[in-house]
Amino acid sequence: MDGINLIQDLAIVLLGAGAAGALCKRFGLSVIVGYLLAGIILGPHTPPFSFILDVGRIETLSQIGLVFLMFAIGLGLSLTKLQKMGLSTLVATGLGAFFVLNLTQLLGTLLGWSPIQSLFIAGMFMCSSSAVIAKVFKDLNLVHERYAQKALAITVLEDVVAVVMLAVLGSQATAGVGSLLAGMSAFVVLLVMTGLFFIPRLLRRVEAKADPELQTIVVAGILFLMALMAVKAGYSLALGAFLLGAIVAEMPQKGSVEKAFFGMRDMFSSVFFVSIGMMIDVRLMVDVWPLILGLLLFTLIVRPLATGFAMILVGTPPYEARRAGLALTPLGEFTFVIAQLGVSKAVLPPQWYPVAVGVSLLTVLLAPLVNRHAETVLRVVEKAEPLFMRRIVGGYHDWLAQFANLQGSHAWWQLSKKRVLQILLEALLVTGLLSFSGALLEVFQKSPLAATLTPLTVKLTFFTLIGLLVLIPLFAIWRNISVLAMIFAELADSRTRIPGPIVENSFKVLSSIVIAYWLFRIAPVASLSNWSWLTIVVVLAVVLVIFSRRLIYWHSKWQGSLKDVFADHQAVEMHRQRLWMQDSVGWEINIQQFAIPEHAACAGRSIAELQIRSRFGCTVVEIERQGHAIVTPDPSTIIYPEDRLLLLGKPEQIDAMRAEFCRIKPDGKSADFDEARLERVSVPVCSHVGSSFAELRIPFHTGVLVVGIDRAGDKIINPAGEERLVEGDELLVLGSPEQIRGFEMWLDDAPGPDV
Repeated sequence: MDGINLIQDLAIVLLGAGAAGALCKRFGLSVIVGYLLAGIILGPHTPPFSFILDVGRIETLSQIGLVFLMFAIGLGLSLTKLQKMGLSTLVATGLGAFFVLNLTQLLGTLLGWSPIQSLFIAGMFMCSSSAVIAKVFKDLNLVHERYAQKALAITVLEDVVAVVMLAVLGSQATAGVGSLLAGMSAFVVLLVMTGLFFIPRLLRRVEAKADPELQTIVVAGILFLMALMAVKAGYSLALGAFLLGAIVAEMPQKGSVEKAFFGMRDMFSSVFFVSIGMMIDVRLMVDVWPLILGLLLFTLIVRPLATGFAMILVGTPPYEARRAGLALTPLGEFTFVIAQLGVSKAVLPPQWYPVAVGVSLLTVLLAPLVNRHAETVLRVVEKAEPLFMRRIVGGYHDWLAQFANLQGSHAWWQLSKKRVLQILLEALLVTGLLSFSGALLEVFQKSPLAATLTPLTVKLTFFTLIGLLVLIPLFAIWRNISVLAMIFAELADSRTRIPGPIVENSFKVLSSIVIAYWLFRIAPVASLSNWSWLTIVVVLAVVLVIFSRRLIYWHSKWQGSLKDVFADHQAVEMHRQRLWMQDSVGWEINIQQFAIPEHAACAGRSIAELQIRSRFGCTVVEIERQGHAIVTPDPSTIIYPEDRLLLLGKPEQIDAMRAEFCRIKPDGKSADFDEARLERVSVPVCSHVGSSFAELRIPFHTGVLVVGIDRAGDKIINPAGEERLVEGDELLVLGSPEQIRGFEMWLDDAPGPDV
């Protein structure tokens, strides 16, 4: 009968969720509100409607719902999408979460909460509801506004913050937050790197069978396996499910996987939210309504202040930042998830269920009202803002602009930043392998191979294999450190009196000491005797000497396989463009993507104002802005820097538009060295001839760097500021293709002397 009772409970939950969700949709509310209300009505705390016989089993099913929910969120947050959102959006999201955390902890100190309680409650307030915010913007016709796009990008990234908080809170109480984040970062890198290596190959083989059912079964199995691995590593199952979603999001099979799991996600996530509703005792709300109203007021003030100030710090204009901050007030589903975790761990008392639900529902209901009257609220804030605060913010933004214009002088950082990032990722991978080697050893000891060996031989074999795996990224780390040492040595030679070889060797020696200390701290030294470790080190040293070239090959092949995943993702985009064109056979048109450069002359103007169709004859069919797509934008849509336009038209029409839109404003930024290249540009007859490079301020006006001059066979490297521009000079310039074209136009637009 247990099986029949489970079917009965599940039927009641799903039918109740469906009825309540449909009712809420009719009134324009989120279906999550309906699921929670259904749980409250059907749960054991609301007699005589307590139809559920076994709440514990429904809670078990709700964990499956949480896995599917986190997987779906990960599918919407691919690594490529995060990269397109830009560093400023990532930093603003992190800073906003940091401010909310500290302000909530301050409130907790005043109200007598324990530090761990404050941490859980702060996690409840860190993440807004992307679904509610998107719906409000759509209803108020604000989707195309710049601040709306900022808010949507931040609310998507806040899901990442919430997943991190879930992982931290799930393993709380034994270590500090810093060490937890470091360990979790190593685990994430290890899991993602391993997943990107194996999962694409597995899905390609399954896809070759042309059996969608088999693909769904395999992905579901991997999903629960990764969730289990996260739990075994001491983190929340939500982390493993989210990471698999982010990995699959980079693969060509994303569309078919998303379609296959769409129904399961909706069904089990509804069970999850209904189960949360079942845990809410409505009678407790009567006792905690002052706390609900107080935390509602706290949320409505603190979240806009924290997120708005964070956006101002990364360079967003104050009005735009504050307007986006006001839009980020409605709390999302992670509020309930973290409240559930806190109560289940006995960190929070049971009455925090109704508190979390009450605050979240009220912020959702007030979101349209707040956004409709946002202009009035902002005018009141501006009137109340002291004059000195405006001056401080204005001066800070001027300083940011000056700093951006000086980026060209930091060529050493532009040349070395990719190396630093690679070192960081490789170091986290090594940390993950060594930190979790103990758990892997337990699995290896249970294998049939280990049963035939002595315990010491098992450990020696296992840690030797781990050492061989670690040797590949360690070798790559050392190669990147050697390149950084050469860059710093060259910098010292040109700017100081310290000889370059001394700087290079000192950097390598210091790096060797740091690596040795780091490996000693993370290696499971207590697992074997010193002589055993010495034996393993000797074996690894012999392998390194004999197979150094092979290690380079293996590392390059591994990196190539990871790049293939992203190449496949780009191939899907190209296939999507070909589908756009499949009905245009015989027409002389094509589809091209075009990214608007920073400080482009066209930025900040609408499609109608730019007269794209009448001037160039091509059409903007889609705009991708910070990971969000605007399909068939209307003429009033504003074009912003870093927007990616999908253009339809003849090749010559698109080329003409590209050439015009690549023109850089006089305050354009310097080149991004990731896309930079060297080109030769001839100096025509123009008014700039005869002026010194210091007077011309070429990097400020065009963003390019003049790194060499070929003057009648005499080559001048890195010309000084007093060097003058001469007609017929061949300049060797460094910059992005768009900036170099802008530099050529800048030279051509300067009229020559009257003859």
